[in-house]
Amino acid sequence: MVRPLRLPTSVFHGWWVLAASMAMQGMQALLFFQAFGVYAPFWMAEFGWSRTTVSLIHSLHRTESGLLGPIHGWLLHRFGPQRVIVGGMVLLGSGFVGLGFVRNLGQFIAVFLVMAIGSSLGGFMSLMTLIVNWFDRWRSRAMALVGLGMSVGGLLVPVLAVLLVSYGWRPVAIGSGVLYLLLAWPLGRVLVSEPEAMGLRPDGEKAAASEAPGSGADQAGGNGAPVGARSALRTREFWLLSVGHGNALAIVGAVSVHFVIYVGETIGLGVTTAAAMFTLITVCQIAGQAAGGFLGDRYDKRFLAAGGMAMHAAAMVVLVWAGSAAAVVVAAVLHGFAWGLRGPLMSAMRADYFGRRAFALVMGYSSLVLMVGSVLGPLVVGLLADATGEYGLAFGALALIGAVGVAAFLLMPPARRAVGGG
Repeated sequence: MVRPLRLPTSVFHGWWVLAASMAMQGMQALLFFQAFGVYAPFWMAEFGWSRTTVSLIHSLHRTESGLLGPIHGWLLHRFGPQRVIVGGMVLLGSGFVGLGFVRNLGQFIAVFLVMAIGSSLGGFMSLMTLIVNWFDRWRSRAMALVGLGMSVGGLLVPVLAVLLVSYGWRPVAIGSGVLYLLLAWPLGRVLVSEPEAMGLRPDGEKAAASEAPGSGADQAGGNGAPVGARSALRTREFWLLSVGHGNALAIVGAVSVHFVIYVGETIGLGVTTAAAMFTLITVCQIAGQAAGGFLGDRYDKRFLAAGGMAMHAAAMVVLVWAGSAAAVVVAAVLHGFAWGLRGPLMSAMRADYFGRRAFALVMGYSSLVLMVGSVLGPLVVGLLADATGEYGLAFGALALIGAVGVAAFLLMPPARRAVGGG
């Protein structure tokens, strides 16, 4: 068991949980998620892989995340996020160290699968379960702040690109693994699974004297009648939200994998410049997260999410005809703001519709649906780019996917939780 680290009692421990979650998302964005597209040109050069091969490798992560989802949700429900996150960090760190020694595609895939499992267990779903447990009234804002950690990590991607050029991708991978292994235990001790374990309630309210610590009272978190995971699967809310979110991940995944390749090679600006331009996406993502966190606790999340998807689609339309740095900048601004605006709303909407008790299990089952978009987005874009020699048709397909996502969010009925309520 990971013993909780009791920090100054004058500060609600949920804020320490939030800060640690932000740090973990930042690390994962910089070193793994957004880093993949920066590593990709180095792998292609050393191993002679095509864009399709690189896309397939990336899709392994999304496939693993989707297939692992129900098991991941059960682990979170059974053992709590704290233990799951520590185990995931150890796996990811060990995988990074192993990555520095791979010599062929088979070894690469084996190590990458270990990394993918670790990043899933120590990543988004686990951290969002923590936030749902610790926050209610400030949930959208807390989720936006966790997303801000990912954005800050993305801002440092150009630094990673410089390190890769200066020292090579193998030493950087090994160093990333060592960093994860060193931080797993101290960060894990802060991430107490639920406030009741410390005699607290969500948002820092004191638990009633008759309520035993860890009893998990009011697990619905004040969000209306909670539902079971199986009941959720029979609702149109579950499927429409999953389709909208899955389509968004198809676009985000494709851009994360192919943006640096497209800007650096197709437009010809070079890897370092392309990585710097990717930073613009992250800057705009931060602005979008601030807007999404603020507006999501006040207005109907369905319409905000639909607006984000419309901006995703518009960004892809711009990229269809992008032949200059100026066009790429416009697309980056639209895509980054849309990503930030929509991102924190996805988990907050699941908590609003299905309650705190079933959140981890619902997220787990959702991941099976989300896997389709996460896998097919980068893969189809890679296939179309290899087949046609350019990205126009691929980005056009992503624009259509974005339009379908807009419709999915608009077709959702209102949540039982009062909009803007506690």
